[in-house]
Amino acid sequence: MPSLIRPWYWPERGQPERTEPFTWIVEGVIAASWWPDPYVFDLYDEHGIRVVVNCCEFDNRKDVPPHFAYHHIHVPDYGVPTDEQMERFITLMDAHKAAREPVVVHCVAGCGRTGQFIVAWCAKAGLIPAGSDPVKWIRTRRKCCLETSEQVDCAKRWMGKYRAK
Repeated sequence: MPSLIRPWYWPERGQPERTEPFTWIVEGVIAASWWPDPYVFDLYDEHGIRVVVNCCEFDNRKDVPPHFAYHHIHVPDYGVPTDEQMERFITLMDAHKAAREPVVVHCVAGCGRTGQFIVAWCAKAGLIPAGSDPVKWIRTRRKCCLETSEQVDCAKRWMGKYRAK
């Protein structure tokens, strides 16, 4: 069997002390995940996931089973996506939502980078209630989301962008 593409620092069975391997953020629509080793892809199948968005620096396309649509948006660890990367993600999400294809977003731990993308799209889609703090909203669903002050600022900025419309 060929070796898997995976971050050298990620433990084989994840970091259960930190979070879960898979979490619905909006059930049936968008989920967050840590690095998808083979058993995590089984979880995706069990939950009806059809699309994988990888937002970390490691491109795992060759490890993704062929029945999943796959997108890679390279954001460095602890980083913040560019506006162009975020717009690309939002466009992808809109298309997959319209096609009723559930999406999972992952980075390595499924926390910082993943949380930013999810908050931005959920804000755009009107899924975060008016008056809600986007940081508290995402963390009630996945406790580890948004790890740095820059990531928190990014999520709040995108929330503000769509709340103003």
